[in-house]
Amino acid sequence: MKTITLPWSKSITNRNLILASLANWKSVLKSILISDDTKYMIEALKNIWIKIKQEKDTIIIDWWINKINWKDKKIYVWQSWTCIRFLTALFILNKNWEISISWEKRLNQRPIWDLLDWMKQMWVNFTSNWNFPPITITLSRITNNKIKMNWNSSSQFFTALLQIAPLLKNWLEIEVIGDLVSKPYIDITINEIHKFWVEIKNINYKKFIVETNNYKNVNLVIEWDASALSYIANYIVLHGSTIKIDNIWKNTKQWDYKYLEKLKIFWLKYSSQENNTILEAKWIKNKKIEQLSEINFENMPDVSMSYMILALFQKWNTKISWLQTLNLKECKRIDAMKNELKKLWIKIESDEKSITIWELDTFPKTQIDIETYDDHRIAMVFGVLNSFIWNLNILNPDCVNKTYPNFWKDLEKLKK
Repeated sequence: MKTITLPWSKSITNRNLILASLANWKSVLKSILISDDTKYMIEALKNIWIKIKQEKDTIIIDWWINKINWKDKKIYVWQSWTCIRFLTALFILNKNWEISISWEKRLNQRPIWDLLDWMKQMWVNFTSNWNFPPITITLSRITNNKIKMNWNSSSQFFTALLQIAPLLKNWLEIEVIGDLVSKPYIDITINEIHKFWVEIKNINYKKFIVETNNYKNVNLVIEWDASALSYIANYIVLHGSTIKIDNIWKNTKQWDYKYLEKLKIFWLKYSSQENNTILEAKWIKNKKIEQLSEINFENMPDVSMSYMILALFQKWNTKISWLQTLNLKECKRIDAMKNELKKLWIKIESDEKSITIWELDTFPKTQIDIETYDDHRIAMVFGVLNSFIWNLNILNPDCVNKTYPNFWKDLEKLKK
């Protein structure tokens, strides 16, 4: 049986880099993901004089935010949307001068007005051409400790604010307008904050209350990436094979782990031990197809694209729903998946919240170029599909470096 090690989580790595930078004294973070996104986060923190030492996949942060000698700084974060959100919030703790953050022009298509709105509510002094970089933040007197945030905001806006809230002068209350999206990502944030000995009061995802407190230093191991698990699971399904993943533990807050539950009905069986999981492909016939005529991906939209690939091999049209945040990701992912899947002569219908996919009738006989839109997840889902049909040319394959730098090497390992 082959064994593979999943990459460590980018989102948890970047959360912990921020939290460790806010903590008293030295923290040690082991098994960090080394990727484009995390490299830009580390460089940004170094640029504001956070003391960081890196030894392979271990980071030692031996500083405290209150010791920073803030000076005029310009921070560039390339295409890292996580860095934009998390660092913009971090910079409102600025005690002197001004600090600005800028990014790649293509990310201007992704809205940031909710982020700027809560900054206005808190009386943060900043300048910005609304949805365009740079955002420049200057010394602010934060006097408002009760703010409102829209339910359809990215959960990372909430995360960004929750992470810096304990260090504000006064306690903070966040009221959610509507029903908060992506609740599992908020759970991840609160769980990571708890590891640094600070509590967040979550009142049914309608209100969050954070009291002033100091983060304490930690020594912890970053979790594996549950989103990456979906690509490995898809490979096992398509190739009818078995694999052992040696760095999974079950008590994770990452909702994307439940992708395996979506596959249990027809595609996959798995068994989890304390520190590993075995995936084995299966195909169960003679079940009612209504069970899979519509699949709800409300709490894990990032892995919905993996299921779109498997939907090509079902004998009925499959509607994948609750995708209202998917077009606000690295690219307009519903539109992008529709455009690229259509190249396989597949019937597809979509709207802003769902996509319906019909069965793939015949495999392509000529090479088809797949545009990735600089989106790592599109590259990976089609990379796995190409391992099965062999006629796809994945353009800009290196965009996987954003979250899974070893993806293509792991894919080759699975093929051998």
